Amino acid sequence: MNILLIEDNDLKREKIFDHLKQHTAFKIIEAASYNKGLSIALERKFDLIILDMSMPTFDRTDEDRGGRFRVFAGREIATRLKKINRLPPFVVLTGYREFRDDSGKLDFEQIGDLLSELKPSFKGIIHYDSSSSSWKDKLTKVLETLEHDQNSYN
Repeated sequence: MNILLIEDNDLKREKIFDHLKQHTAFKIIEAASYNKGLSIALERKFDLIILDMSMPTFDRTDEDRGGRFRVFAGREIATRLKKINRLPPFVVLTGYREFRDDSGKLDFEQIGDLLSELKPSFKGIIHYDSSSSSWKDKLTKVLETLEHDQNSYN
């Protein structure tokens, strides 16, 4: 299974990567910004994309903060891919419970409702909490369901 992990927080990305590596059949490509993640998603075919919801436009460096911060970057990536019929199954894995931009705020459930418009590709929104393993259990369930579905077609 080919997985694209788009996450700007180094520590969180490492924790997710480590969890995914427990399933040795996965090939994981990583990105840390909106532009990089979208670019990779357009270049290759993935069986699953794991998206953070909020991230910078560009990769951060020691000299650059990554450009404009996009509160709904994960949704923007999924929507762009859907418009060109390139959206594989995806899950949003975020540490935030609410999201604010100039137009107001949306809570975790409202984001899930908005992303539901992208079904059947949308496989859920998972709250990442480094002090709990429940995010791992939920992500594992998504992975197992996708593996089962793939095996059913083969």
